[in-house]
Amino acid sequence: MDLAHTAICVSDLDRAMEFYDALGFEETNRFTLDGVENVYLGRDGDGDLQLRHDPDRTTPVAPNRADVDHIAFTVDDVAETFETAIDAGAAPVLEPTEVDAADAFAAFVEDPEGYTLEFYHWL
Repeated sequence: MDLAHTAICVSDLDRAMEFYDALGFEETNRFTLDGVENVYLGRDGDGDLQLRHDPDRTTPVAPNRADVDHIAFTVDDVAETFETAIDAGAAPVLEPTEVDAADAFAAFVEDPEGYTLEFYHWL
């Protein structure tokens, strides 16, 4: 079994697509269903990130780490990806650091919608 995609709601589809484009994601699919725009973004043949935008949504998109702690991506260069994300509009959460308990080198940022992203590679 492989993970096919992770879907997240976004309030500004263009801003979200620009942010993930800066991280090397490319659009792999798009459709609208019941007025909700669905854009799939992929990177290096891995599972996709699905951006869901409902222009008629009346409640704010409010990611909360109590409900979705983070979305993790393996990367070749954690520090470079961290800086790229910051330059693209992310807020730093944890600077690149060794996480001994996980045997990994990792960094965390908050994307423009408020989702926490982890970039890591195994030590």
